[in-house]
Amino acid sequence: MCLIVDNNVRDRVLVHSDDPEFGQLHNELFLGKNSKLKVVYGGKLAEEYRESRTVIHRLAQLVRAGRAVHCDDAQVNAEEERVEAAGLCSSDDPHVIALARVSRARLLCSEDQQLRSDFKNKSLVDEPRGKVYSRGSHARLIRTCCR
Repeated sequence: MCLIVDNNVRDRVLVHSDDPEFGQLHNELFLGKNSKLKVVYGGKLAEEYRESRTVIHRLAQLVRAGRAVHCDDAQVNAEEERVEAAGLCSSDDPHVIALARVSRARLLCSEDQQLRSDFKNKSLVDEPRGKVYSRGSHARLIRTCCR
């Protein structure tokens, strides 16, 4: 498992193939023949995804293709409580950090600067450290983080 797509870029990654920053990531997910890239979701992030019928439809396509994995909501929610109790997050997204810990995903796609800082914080995401995909020039991360 390797990629978490934050709710703030979900449509740009999961729905649109022509986005200048995330189009390559979209195409790798939906068209990449030999790609090991998988999206993980669960807990509050899964709830956020459910707000869009189009995102749920595209996610279902990825699940059928073996390119998306749902993590147990109860495990993610319990880990979110531990993350919140630690008080180390500067963002309002402890659920994303919790998902990374439960799934072992270490690549985040987001435009939220505070979440990106949290994701790279060794005290929150470690062994291995988190990496952030926030623009098209980060495509190399797909190959290095998703083996």
